[in-house]
Amino acid sequence: MNENKQTMYQSFISYTITELNELLTKATDRDEMLFYQRLIALKLGLAQEKVVGKELL
Repeated sequence: MNENKQTMYQSFISYTITELNELLTKATDRDEMLFYQRLIALKLGLAQEKVVGKELL
């Protein structure tokens, strides 16, 4: 893999929940909608873990 390319994880962490919601709103099919819904849920879960201070997922 080229060193200049971002990993999927690096791309994921660079998005805010608001940006992911915008992408969800613009999604054109069910698969794309589910994809963004899952990413939002994961992002919220990880943020919740930071607030609570323990692993929840």
